[in-house]
Amino acid sequence: MKYKLLATDLDGTLLNEQREIDKENIEAIHEFRERGGRVIITSGRSPLSTRWIANTIGLKGEPIIAYNGAVILDESGEVSEQAAFGHDHLMSFWELCEGEGIYAHFYEGDTLLVPRETKWNQNWIENNILALEKTGADLTERESFRSRCQVKMVDNFYTYVKRNHPVITKIAVFNDEGKLADFSKSIDKQVGSMEISSSFNFLNLEISPAGVSKASSLVKLGEAYDIHISEMAAIGDNFNDSLMLSAAGLGIAMGNAPDEVKKLADTVTGSNHEAGVAQAIRRYLLE
Repeated sequence: MKYKLLATDLDGTLLNEQREIDKENIEAIHEFRERGGRVIITSGRSPLSTRWIANTIGLKGEPIIAYNGAVILDESGEVSEQAAFGHDHLMSFWELCEGEGIYAHFYEGDTLLVPRETKWNQNWIENNILALEKTGADLTERESFRSRCQVKMVDNFYTYVKRNHPVITKIAVFNDEGKLADFSKSIDKQVGSMEISSSFNFLNLEISPAGVSKASSLVKLGEAYDIHISEMAAIGDNFNDSLMLSAAGLGIAMGNAPDEVKKLADTVTGSNHEAGVAQAIRRYLLE
């Protein structure tokens, strides 16, 4: 088998427009696994969110990459490795947000730290642990997962950091006024080195500790399983997948990916409403 491992993104990739997973994708994933391949979820989602999806589609027992590479879960679903922001970096970053009037929230494990209630954090627990009804979710298990997530209002972030010494592994930034392109430049100048990926048209930013990416964590997992990254295929749709698509032996962009992302990949498959993951597996990994 030329490619021993498939790394797949979730939102916009494995998840369709209704945030469900098509039966064709699940069947193709298990065909690849029956041939001896491994399938690894690599997502910007939280550890619990990724575990919930993995369990639902029968990937329980596989390692997972969460928070864009900042957290690696082992085969038992426990955190085996994580990268966190230094507290000085967090303070400087929050100061910058306050000065420029930019909204940001912070991920501490499976808790979302928010400065106030906004449209960007409403219903976060339900959006984090998706319903997956058409995918075949176990409703009791879903409620168990949701009960372990929390949204915490933090009025004074400085005090919270000093008192609690939180382990923050991801930051998300949102703005409707077109300020994020300039804000991302300000981060580099005033805060220091961070890994920043943007959505199309800079509607939001996902920020990771310096040196952290889906690609870097794939390399670490490859070392643990004796699989070189050249023996991996990766599939994704957005800018936080870019390094992964470039580094993998076979980088596959979704049909719904921005053109800039497609250019970094080796090939393009169908969109996420056409079971593009299944198309890619059957065309490139099974034939």
